[in-house]
Amino acid sequence: MVMVQNRYGGQQLLYDVTDPVRPRLLCRISNTSAHLFTGDTFEYLKPVSATETDVMLHSLGSGTESVAGKFPLNADSIAWTADQSVVAYTLAVPSDNADFPNGGVGVHLYANHQSSLLFNYPIPAIDCICRFGLPPQMLALSADGQYLVAGWPIGRGPAPLTIYRVSDRTVAKTLDPAVGGAFWDRIGHRLFLSRRPTDVEQSWTPEAGVVDLRGAAAWSFLPGLSPDGSQVAYTAYGDPTAFQPLLTYLYDMKAGSTRKIVDSLRSQALFVKDGWVWYLEEVACNPGCGAPWGPQQPSGKVFAMQLSSGSEREVTFAAGENPVADPSGVNWAVFGPGEFWPVT
Repeated sequence: MVMVQNRYGGQQLLYDVTDPVRPRLLCRISNTSAHLFTGDTFEYLKPVSATETDVMLHSLGSGTESVAGKFPLNADSIAWTADQSVVAYTLAVPSDNADFPNGGVGVHLYANHQSSLLFNYPIPAIDCICRFGLPPQMLALSADGQYLVAGWPIGRGPAPLTIYRVSDRTVAKTLDPAVGGAFWDRIGHRLFLSRRPTDVEQSWTPEAGVVDLRGAAAWSFLPGLSPDGSQVAYTAYGDPTAFQPLLTYLYDMKAGSTRKIVDSLRSQALFVKDGWVWYLEEVACNPGCGAPWGPQQPSGKVFAMQLSSGSEREVTFAAGENPVADPSGVNWAVFGPGEFWPVT
């Protein structure tokens, strides 16, 4: 299975990708956070009071649900480890002083049965007509539960991403404001950093600090790891100075090399299983399309590539199960990197 984030629709879509060119939509999850848990179960959060949230375990095979845990909190967003021992969450900070004219976000940590505020950051005055929207607010725990990264480095006076050590709740690293996004490795606590479109990509660990990734070009849009953590698929402009055309790329960790997946116009590449990626077909922009689309836009078709053979096939969805197409033909969902959690 793979869980796909629909960033515009506010949903998580769970697919059976046993056959990646004929997937089955198993579930739509809305207005909550969810994670894959085992081969046929997932967990999601269910607020039950102003001070309590249940972790629900849903079985796809039987359709039954049970309470797998409880958090003594109710928050705007919550990230948690598979064993539920560490929980990071955010609460709104009111716009009651000069530091928070548009309101703010308070980042909290619950661990060892104790909750504490780590830091607050302001919500900037923002607007965006860019193709893939603004980077989302960051709140993510490392796979081993030892580190938390949080922040929102956008707009004027951005809040740079900050890494906290969970054990003593201290700052391990405040990242350069040029780092606009980040994601954790599948295991351990290596954090991959997404920078400006012309910068070399980097990673951070507490042992080595910030280092350049050998052979890595800029992971401009929607980078995501393969299930085994050995490759990154992402979208970038073939000519970043002209902002065209949109193409899909693959970075190989072991080889330290980058290559285009296909020469045709494609965008929003994401892994759905080891050796397989989905991406969107791009076509010439309709008259009047304009910014932020630029000279191309999605056709509504999703393609799959088997990386070992380089063969490309259109993905066939049942009616209403395509993660991308908007019936109005005006808006196209931005689906984020696939989730394969937890690592076993």
